[in-house]
Amino acid sequence: MKAFRFRLDQALRWRRAQADQLRAKAAAAADRISVLSADLEARERTLHSDAESLTQRPDSEGLQNWAAYMRRVKREKTDVEKRLREAERLLGEQIRLLVEANRKVRLLDKLREKAAQQWNADMQRELEAFANDAFLGRLQSRENSGA
Repeated sequence: MKAFRFRLDQALRWRRAQADQLRAKAAAAADRISVLSADLEARERTLHSDAESLTQRPDSEGLQNWAAYMRRVKREKTDVEKRLREAERLLGEQIRLLVEANRKVRLLDKLREKAAQQWNADMQRELEAFANDAFLGRLQSRENSGA
């Protein structure tokens, strides 16, 4: 009997590579979210510490620049928040694509497993038939030599 060969092995390898690629993209999207979240937190900490230092040592120049500084920081925070929402949306999309790719890999894995089980069953039947033929052949040769 021929060795087991799954006719969709190439497709399975391609699907696995695709799933690995999507996994890497999802990890990159998650890293981007982490970086943006850290940036947002750092901006909020800076704003808080600057507000504290201004209230501890108020001077006229600091108070005059405070309003412009607040507008700029709020604009920057809004921009970071917008980029964060977009990164979260992209991560959701990557996760959806990854789930679909994993589903396709599992489907091909199950088909491969089923084909391997069928091949094993066929191999067992063939071996059993061969063993039966060999046994009957020996019996016949003993009967012929003894008669």
